[in-house]
Amino acid sequence: MTPNHTPNAQPTLADLMVRFLATRPDAAPAAAVGPAGGEVEPYEVAAGFAVDPRTAWADATAGVGLGKVPMPADWAGLVGQPAAAFAVPMAAGNFPQRVKDLHPLLANFDPDKLRSVGSNFAGTAGLRAWVDKTAPTNAVLAAGVARAAGDFDRAGELLAADESPVAGNERAALLWQAGRHDEALASWDAAAETPAVHFNRGMARLFLGRFADARAELTKAVAALPEAGGWHALARLYLAVAEING
Repeated sequence: MTPNHTPNAQPTLADLMVRFLATRPDAAPAAAVGPAGGEVEPYEVAAGFAVDPRTAWADATAGVGLGKVPMPADWAGLVGQPAAAFAVPMAAGNFPQRVKDLHPLLANFDPDKLRSVGSNFAGTAGLRAWVDKTAPTNAVLAAGVARAAGDFDRAGELLAADESPVAGNERAALLWQAGRHDEALASWDAAAETPAVHFNRGMARLFLGRFADARAELTKAVAALPEAGGWHALARLYLAVAEING
């Protein structure tokens, strides 16, 4: 299914939904129940779709340049948690498919209510053991998985001594998910420019209600991120939300 598109025109809700869902592993079921007559109720179409843990892991690792790493045995449990997130930073352990419900983004967008990216997943002994085993060789990824599982203290410990540019993005993502949004944005603004940093600067501004500035950063992220990846699709979705509301 190909969405209708007119250059420089504001995208329809149907366009946005199809563009984003088309990059997900559940794209075929989404297409089967696509909008008729140009009308769309994204909360019905997006609800109930299972996320493929392998696809989520690819975005949680390669999306921030960490290369291919074997998936933790208990990763599927974290991916399968039902709660949707909306303001998702591009960082290790995060995956764009956490945006499981498009309706709050596309109808009556209220950034103040959507900024939280917490986790109801308490983690498992197996996942915690994986974090401890991985930390000596890949502290950034171990910290990202700990953060995604809601263990902010452990993530902070693992990132404390790492001064790499990637770790800087991770510390900002940790601040964001801990609710320290202004500090996170200040950290991203001070960071060297990378696709992930452009994405996160734009994401943060979008969910802080700074739509014009969000568009500028998200446009750069869309241009820099691989089109085949989920982060590119989410950047385009965020950009369209900024354009609609700005």
